Amino acid sequence: MDNRALKYFEAVAKAGSIRGASEKLHVAPSAISRKIVQLEDQLHVQLVTRLGRGVTLTEAGKELTQYIKEMQVKENEFLAFLSDMQSMKTGTIRLATGGGFIDDLILNAISRFSKKFPGVQVKLDVCGGDEIIRKLREEQADIGLVLNCPTSPQIDFLHREIFQPLSLVVNPYSEFGQLEQCTGETLDSIPLALLDHSFSIRQIVSQIEDSHGCELWPTLECNSFQALKLFALSGAGGTLLPEVCVDRELKNGSLKAIPITLMPTEQTSVDLIMRHGHEKTVSIEKMTQEIIKGMTVFNIANQAEPIKKELAIT
Repeated sequence: MDNRALKYFEAVAKAGSIRGASEKLHVAPSAISRKIVQLEDQLHVQLVTRLGRGVTLTEAGKELTQYIKEMQVKENEFLAFLSDMQSMKTGTIRLATGGGFIDDLILNAISRFSKKFPGVQVKLDVCGGDEIIRKLREEQADIGLVLNCPTSPQIDFLHREIFQPLSLVVNPYSEFGQLEQCTGETLDSIPLALLDHSFSIRQIVSQIEDSHGCELWPTLECNSFQALKLFALSGAGGTLLPEVCVDRELKNGSLKAIPITLMPTEQTSVDLIMRHGHEKTVSIEKMTQEIIKGMTVFNIANQAEPIKKELAIT
């Protein structure tokens, strides 16, 4: 239906006459009359009955008046919804991340975002790198946090940084806690808990093996960062993780990070990504800002230098 015709009809219904509507709208009576006739022709029903200088509404006219009122209410509700979205009073944002970023992400980004925008629900999915990329491509997540994301026309990089090197993480009071550095021979002699091969960090471990000419056999192989930390805390052995993954434990002294010699020269990146063409809503922009500004992994001192060309965002 013609919005202008509906506007004219509503004014006539309120004024009780075409002339009254004309005076209110500052539109010629003939123009209003023509629009109402066109509306009646379109709907194949009479909307008004003309009586002298005034009009009365037919049953159909009364129903149309109610319809216009309901549409105005819905329009106002929709505009209010859009306004709330713009001011971040409501909404949902879906994040997919690797398990190693959980503490850093929640403590230094999600918590700050939620304090600023308590009406926005955050849905967090923890999974491996390939699964994160799949979820983005299939619109099951808005933002992904992953290691070494391959370049693809389907993926946009929101931010990219050089990732920390891996360290041997142990209980400082265990028999391994006195080490100040770790060689390949040392690694080969320590019981290790390692992530399985579906994780990007395990690929970095493979690079360490190549560098040292050794093959590490894990005492515990799993898909849980928490399990790795518990194994190290138990004193039964160690694990290989970047310091950012055990930041809290390093600060409270329950774990110790020991540098590994002959670390691979090939750099690893930590990537904040989204699907190419996905709408970058206000909530995504705000969450992206909190992640880049707040997460330790994006704000480590030795990452202050410009990222090398091979890691440049394309």
